[in-house]
Amino acid sequence: MENEPDLAAVLRRLRRLEDMEAARNHLHRYAATLDAPTPEAVAALFTEDGVLRTRLGEFAGREAIAGFYRDRLGADPSEKRHFIVSPSTTWAGPGVVEIASYFLFTARGDGSVIGWGTYADRLRVEGEAALFTDKTIEIHMGTDLAKGWARS
Repeated sequence: MENEPDLAAVLRRLRRLEDMEAARNHLHRYAATLDAPTPEAVAALFTEDGVLRTRLGEFAGREAIAGFYRDRLGADPSEKRHFIVSPSTTWAGPGVVEIASYFLFTARGDGSVIGWGTYADRLRVEGEAALFTDKTIEIHMGTDLAKGWARS
């Protein structure tokens, strides 16, 4: 049966698929964590030497990442909901997955806020566990409903 793939090739393909699914599931853990965040809980989603990039700078290591979220959460105590959509997942090597995705967020507090942007993520997968090694957040729009997104 020469058209059948060998078992080793099938097992490698299965490992790649499992890595990609673990990484994709980690995006949902990130969104759920941001819905009721603590700086430490968000930072724990990164490797010890993970890097977060935003328009406000680059934050390397869990302590710096926790500091970023501590500053951001303290400045904006509103209740938020995050939605990650259209993830494009690429297996980059054994235990390494890259995901490009869009995100949406809503918030309520002093006013209602909406926004969206993109994430560019690199994750390390060990077994069924994934952690961010690198995350870039690009916010394309963030506005309140009074201003509206069309005029912002």
